[in-house]
Amino acid sequence: MTDIQKSTPDDLRREITRILGSKGVFAGADYGAFTPAAPDERLRETGRTLSPAERGAFGRWLVRQTDAKGLLGNLVKAAKADPRFPLDGDPEAVRKRLGECGADGDMFEAVDEAEIDWLSY
Repeated sequence: MTDIQKSTPDDLRREITRILGSKGVFAGADYGAFTPAAPDERLRETGRTLSPAERGAFGRWLVRQTDAKGLLGNLVKAAKADPRFPLDGDPEAVRKRLGECGADGDMFEAVDEAEIDWLSY
């Protein structure tokens, strides 16, 4: 049994007070009466994500992002200009191609962000 498991609520309050530096007075709230926040509406489920077969190849998805701005927009332009870009490749194939071309770190960051978007479909 650890020291925490042996501790009483008063011991824990003293330790929290010591850590927070409130000079011997427990300044915390009543954690026994904690009520969780209401669920965030933005995090509701809107449906299933597509399987890899339904989603299609990452490279093809990437070059279709014609309205992209910033780093992703630059990545899309570079992908369209590269005749050896792996259209049927996954994110790792795209990273490998960027490495072969000597791309800077920002392009790899753009691939990371694009991969998250692609996986969310």
